[in-house]
Amino acid sequence: MEGEEIRQSGFESGVGREGSKDGAEGGAAAEEAAEVEADAEAEAKSAEGRKTEEMRGERLKRRIEHWIEHNREHAEGFRRAAEEAETLRLHEVSEVLKEAAKRLEEASSLLEKASSAIETKHGD
Repeated sequence: MEGEEIRQSGFESGVGREGSKDGAEGGAAAEEAAEVEADAEAEAKSAEGRKTEEMRGERLKRRIEHWIEHNREHAEGFRRAAEEAETLRLHEVSEVLKEAAKRLEEASSLLEKASSAIETKHGD
């Protein structure tokens, strides 16, 4: 019991503590500095990640715009082929080609919505 009293009184007086009050504050300051540094690194990585995401979004947008243009060219080619089929009296072929052109235009409309959604998300 006597030893226990000595140990308790030692803790109360600061004897036996790891480091002094200044040492504890210094440790807290070092911890805080490490946290600030870690936060700064995380923010830098986050900014880098946003930039990479924006670049990837822009690349996807360009691909979609390419597909839209490509579809328009194909749709026009299908319409010309439909006219040619008509002159050859291939009415069924002409109708199928016109329908294919129409569906490509519908696909392009969906692609335009996708492109707009990218602009909305990335603020382009």
